[in-house]
Parts: sequence; structure tokens; C-alpha cells
Amino acid sequence: MSLLQAAASLLLFAQGHALPASSTQAIVNFGSNAVQLVTQAAAPIDFSVPQNNGIWPNTADLVQAPYLDGQGRWSRLGSTVQLIPADTSFGDLNGDGLDDAIVVVNRPTALGTSAYYLAAMLNQGGIMFNIADYPLGQGFTMASHTVRDGEAFVNGTGYRLLGNTLLALP
Repeated sequence: MSLLQAAASLLLFAQGHALPASSTQAIVNFGSNAVQLVTQAAAPIDFSVPQNNGIWPNTADLVQAPYLDGQGRWSRLGSTVQLIPADTSFGDLNGDGLDDAIVVVNRPTALGTSAYYLAAMLNQGGIMFNIADYPLGQGFTMASHTVRDGEAFVNGTGYRLLGNTLLALP
């Protein structure tokens, strides 16, 4: 809670002062990372999550990670959340110097159709963690994907992680 209070204080300070763009961006990044850490710490995950295999995450680490299911609960991969391994890119999404991942997951609906989501997976505390999703719809087909300069690019559309929300860029 103290981390969130410090982030809020810095954001309010930045709002009232003419700071260089780099300082303002650093304050926003700090606030965003604070929200991410608190989201993970408060997540009601009722199963154990093993540590990553090493400092650089890989697909095996993603298989062990907790994912959000269609009802907003934490779940292992299975019938409610399915990873599309070929649609995975690694890179630093939140500016902490550690590789994270952007993945596509399928959350089958009750009607038996596919519902695809872009999932932001943070490398926090030695585990991969599904911090946010962005709906891609049904019938999604991946043409290209990458992570660079803190942004994910999927089929030419850019996405940025802000706190625990994945935003499509204009």
C-alpha cells in the first residue's frame, strides 16, 4: 500500500510542475510498476506457481504461469485458457530490465467458439504472471508479433502496458 501511496504522490507532484518529459515518463513508469507489483501480490491464486527456469523466460515458464480465465479467476492452462505458443514474443514490457512476454491465448466460450486475447505476461518475482489482456475477437490470425521499446506490436497494431491494463495505441 505504501508503494501505491508513493506512486500517487509522485504523479500528483508531476501534474503540478513543469518537468522534463523524461522525468515525467520515469514517474509514470514507477506508478505503473507499483500497480503491477500490488496486483500480483494481491492476486488470489490458489495453486503453486514454480519459479522461472532462469532470468530469461521461455515458453516452459509460460506453461507454468497463472492466467486469467473468462470469469476473471486465476487458472492454469487447460480447458478454460489455452496458450498459442507460436504467437509469443519476449521483451521488456514494463521497463524493469527483465524480459516479459506477449502471448495469444484462447478462452473457449460456452458455445464452443474461440475467443482470442492478447495476454501481457510480466516476469515478476521469478515467475511469469498474466497482468492484463486485450480482446482480439474470434477468428484471429497472427501475421506478425514483436516486443520492442516497451511496446508490443501484433499485426501492425501497437499495445502498451499501463499498470494492469493493456492499451491499444492509436
